[in-house]
Amino acid sequence: MSDQAITTIPARSTRDADGAESELFIVGLNCEPSLVQLGRARVLFGRDPSCDVLLGTGQASRQHAEVVRVGPLHLIRDLSSTNGTLVNGQRVREAPLVAGTLIRLGDWIGVVAAPEPTPAYDFSFCEQAPGLWGASTLRTALAPGRVAATSDLPIIVEGETGTGKELIARAIHTWSGRSGPFVAINCAALPDALAEAELFGYRRGAFTGAERASPGHFRSADGGTLLLDEVCELSPAMQVKLLRALEQREVVPLGESRPVPIDVRVLAAAQAPLAPAIARQRFRADLYARLDGLTLRIPPLRKRIEDLPRLVEHFMQEWRPGLRVRMSVNALDSLCCYDWPFNVRELRQLSRRLAVLHADAEFVHNGQLPEHIRGRTNSISASAPESPDQKAESELDRLLNALRKHAGNVTLAARDAGLSRMRAYRIMKANPDVDLNEFRTSDDEADS
Repeated sequence: MSDQAITTIPARSTRDADGAESELFIVGLNCEPSLVQLGRARVLFGRDPSCDVLLGTGQASRQHAEVVRVGPLHLIRDLSSTNGTLVNGQRVREAPLVAGTLIRLGDWIGVVAAPEPTPAYDFSFCEQAPGLWGASTLRTALAPGRVAATSDLPIIVEGETGTGKELIARAIHTWSGRSGPFVAINCAALPDALAEAELFGYRRGAFTGAERASPGHFRSADGGTLLLDEVCELSPAMQVKLLRALEQREVVPLGESRPVPIDVRVLAAAQAPLAPAIARQRFRADLYARLDGLTLRIPPLRKRIEDLPRLVEHFMQEWRPGLRVRMSVNALDSLCCYDWPFNVRELRQLSRRLAVLHADAEFVHNGQLPEHIRGRTNSISASAPESPDQKAESELDRLLNALRKHAGNVTLAARDAGLSRMRAYRIMKANPDVDLNEFRTSDDEADS
């Protein structure tokens, strides 16, 4: 897979019957083509040269599937292909397409995406902020924060666990140009009895155990940025004091009688929207109004699947520098169909596991993934043993990858895939869409 830019500028405007711009693409995740614009009334996918989108893969049929416009909808239809058309891990005859839909045609996998509202539709994967890698979806989510960073507008960063809220807050601090430090505090970890002292500081002897004075987090971040992570976990009494500090732009340390002015940019973070907490009276509406100058909603990993294979490669290279990851189609399918409840943090840990446990592997197989991840593809139960069909598919997957590597040389490919030469030929005979000529670069490289 490649981390090169995937960009396109439509050659002509494409409009539907209502005159609205067509704004759906399919981003290829593992094979060419890397980007398909769905601007026509019918887009035909397959290996036949007459197809609009040529799939140069062994598992794709000659006319595999089509995407058609039906009013405002895009529909994908299977054309009686040998290996079927999968949408979000399910084999279908016909299904609607929306942004985020995962498509598998043979061993070509793509995800439907909507472009950014810019003249050039840019799906390039790059570092969108320090430590934050992604493409269009992440860039679009971060864009308002980049614009507002140089102001004193308070910002709430919402996102599920593991989406990188603190990294985003750090990025806003960097973009702001503020000279002071960045300070992050997890409000859920503050004991109620010490929250005020931790936030606003205290003088020596202000309470039992206060053997020396402390400036507190607000004054420690003076001239910089303070992130209040999980701000909704503060007690009601502490929320009142926080509101006063934000409005007056000053704090009163414990044991002191005079307020101390502060120059702090305050950011807040939460795993879930704060509105339900307000409705349940767990969070003050007036404090929310003071914090909510702008809300950035960070998409979970399952909403930015186009980033997933390149994130795996990026994270694995952190542990194995110079590694160029090759991933089997079944492994990629499993990763893309998984829900990722812990988001990028979970993917990073999985990438580390693969890099450590399979350091000598030339590419990632489905069987190397944790059982709870690989069990999602095609709705196969995670507890179910591998069926004969699954085993055959895994062997085909390995053989196709090896044929690409060895330019169609069956002997070398079979050895690389851990198969006998006769087994390799039996697999190809059972899958008539596998054409050795598509892998061969010259006759002298071909297997006799």
